[in-house]
Amino acid sequence: MREFARAVGLSFVLVAGAAAAQAQSPAVPTPDSPGLQDPAAIRNATVIERRSLPPQLRVQVDSAVAQTSPDDLRQLRQAIETIPAAARALQARGMNAAAVIAVAFDEDGDLTLIAEESI
Repeated sequence: MREFARAVGLSFVLVAGAAAAQAQSPAVPTPDSPGLQDPAAIRNATVIERRSLPPQLRVQVDSAVAQTSPDDLRQLRQAIETIPAAARALQARGMNAAAVIAVAFDEDGDLTLIAEESI
């Protein structure tokens, strides 16, 4: 679970405003957040394709992704695979964890997954 918390913490910068595209911004995830310690606490997962982000957010995501190490991205994707709600949300969009480039978790148990559009 610590790897999950680390991956989410590292990736938060990637989507600081991603939830704003849905309505509101997520809280900064912390290692002691219930959803980060227990993936079962995540009650809802939403997938947003990178191309659907507003231009300013897309630039922020792209900049942060460029600074994310391949190992951190791999850890993030492995953590996402352990979250049933995330796997279902991705599957519903015809995607898997390999498409995810960033995530955000809020205090209400909502997980937002930013995915790179399919090629």
